[in-house]
Amino acid sequence: MPLEIDPESLRATAGTLALLPLEIDSAPRLDADPVADSLKATSVGASLSQSNAASTRAKEVLKARYNQFSALLMISADTFNGADEDVANRLSAAGDINTGIR
Repeated sequence: MPLEIDPESLRATAGTLALLPLEIDSAPRLDADPVADSLKATSVGASLSQSNAASTRAKEVLKARYNQFSALLMISADTFNGADEDVANRLSAAGDINTGIR
């Protein structure tokens, strides 16, 4: 079944994506420091001591990508000219969230 795209569905999806960074902000902190402190002399402890910073960076990247995709969907909705191919090309140019490409 083909996927139909229209400006309103793009706007609705953009609105949903725009709310996701708020969900990320309300996620609990990893808080691995107490365990890392108790395992200071081990490689696990060393890795755990870096996990809070890594988790924070991952959350920031994810929030930025959600914001980027939300904005891209709004631009696509605002410039929609009836050709699903134009929107598909714009979205595919954004790259995969897992590649780190911005």
